[in-house]
Amino acid sequence: MRKFGVTPIYLRVVIASLLAVLFACSESEDVAGTATQTENTVAGLVTHADGSVAMMARVRMAKVLDEADSLRLPEYIETNTDEEGRFSFGSAIADTFQLAVIDEETRELSYLPRVSAESSEYELIQLEPAAVFEGVLYYDKDAELEVAVGSHFKVFVPGTPFFQNVFAGDSFAVLIPSGTWWFTFCPGDPHIVAKLEESGLEKDHIYRSWEMTDSVEKGDTVTAGPFLWSPEKEIDTLMKKIEEISWITGVAMCDSGPCYGAEVMVITDLYGFNFVEGDSTTFTSYTRTDSLGRWWLPAPTNLPNDTFRVEIRMKSEGEVTAMGLSKYWDAAVLKDRDTLQLDSVVLTAPSGLLSVVSLVVPEENNGSNCMVNSVVIGVKGTAHFVREVTCNPVILNDIPAGGAELVLYTGDSKVVSTLKQQKTPMDWYVTLINVDLPKGGALEYQGITYTPPTLK
Repeated sequence: MRKFGVTPIYLRVVIASLLAVLFACSESEDVAGTATQTENTVAGLVTHADGSVAMMARVRMAKVLDEADSLRLPEYIETNTDEEGRFSFGSAIADTFQLAVIDEETRELSYLPRVSAESSEYELIQLEPAAVFEGVLYYDKDAELEVAVGSHFKVFVPGTPFFQNVFAGDSFAVLIPSGTWWFTFCPGDPHIVAKLEESGLEKDHIYRSWEMTDSVEKGDTVTAGPFLWSPEKEIDTLMKKIEEISWITGVAMCDSGPCYGAEVMVITDLYGFNFVEGDSTTFTSYTRTDSLGRWWLPAPTNLPNDTFRVEIRMKSEGEVTAMGLSKYWDAAVLKDRDTLQLDSVVLTAPSGLLSVVSLVVPEENNGSNCMVNSVVIGVKGTAHFVREVTCNPVILNDIPAGGAELVLYTGDSKVVSTLKQQKTPMDWYVTLINVDLPKGGALEYQGITYTPPTLK
C-alpha cells in the first residue's frame, strides 16, 4: 500500500483547468438516461478476475470528452449486471464512448476509455484488481459564504466515470484504474453549486483538485489527506488556516480485521459536567472509519481536564454490536504536532450496567426523600451518563466493556456549577468507583450510596 502523507492537504486550483472544469459537479446526475442516446444496443458479459460471474457489478457508459472538456465529470448512464453477469443498454450514449465496470465488493474493475458501439470489446469483460484512492474530506465551516454548502461533496477523476459521493468528515474510497490521476472535489448537490455560482463565488474556488505524484498499480491503495475543501479566495489565508490545524488519527479493529464504517467520537468532557439538560448524554458520531479501519479528526481544542480519549462503536441495523475506547491522552501531546497517531482500538461486544443509588442522610435531616434528590451516574471518559432520582434503578446500555470508573455526583447542575466556581476539590463532590464491565453482558452493581454535598 502506498501512502502519500497524513497531513492536511489544501485542494489547490489548477489554473489551466478553470474553463474546462465549469459545471463539473452540476452537469452529471447519478440517474441513468440523462444524456442524448443513439440507437445502438450495447450488451455484454462480465466475469471476475478468477473467471466467475460478476453479479450486481456497476456498469457506467459515459461520453468521451473533448480535450477542452476533459477535466470535468462526463455525462453517463448506468446499469448493473444480472445474476448471470450480463448487462445491457438499450442504446449507446454516443457513437464512441467510455465503459467502466466497477465491483465495489471485490474491488475489481475494467475500463475501456474509448470504444465504439460496433466494437466487440465490451461483449466479454474480465475484471481485474482495482487501485484504490482513499482519504477523508473536511469542510471549512468557518468560511464566510452566502450559501450554506451542507455536508454532501463529490470526488471524481476528471474526464472519467470514476467518482464517489462523500459527506464531510467521512472517509471515501474511489476505485480507479492503474496510472497517474488527479482528482476534483466539489459540493455534491448541483443546486448548491448553482447557488454558489449565482452568489459570485469564482468557479476556481468551487472546484478544488489534488494530483498524484506517482503512478498507482492495480491492487495498490493510495491514501492521502486529510483533505480540506474551502472556498477561501486568498491562498495565503487558507494555507495559514490549514497549518494551524492539528489532527488526530487512529485505527479501529474488529474480530474479523479492520472495522469499516465504525463511528468515532472524541471525549473531552470526561466527567459529563456539560450534561445539563435532558436525562442522558448521547454518543455523537464525528466521523467513520474507512475500509482499513482508519479515521482522522481535527484535534480537540477545548479540554476541560487537559485530557481526552476516543470512543468507537460499530452498529448493524441500528443495534450496537461492538465498542472500544482509546487510552487517555494528555493535551501536551498535541503541541507542535501536525498529526498525532493514537493507539489502535480493539472493539468488543458492548456491556451494560444495572444499579440502584441509595440516598444516605442523617436521620435528623428532613431531606431524606429520594424523590427530591437526583444524581448523575456514568462511565468516566465516555459518552454515557444518565440523571436519575435516587433509589430508582439506574440503567446504562451499550457502553464499552472492560475496566472502568463509574462517576457519581449530584444531579443538580446549579450545585455542580457553584462547586466548580468555588474551585472545590473534585473528590469532595465526585465519587469514583472501579468496576469491570463484562463483554456482551450487564453488570448488576448494588450498594452505591449517595450523600448530597450540602450535608457533608
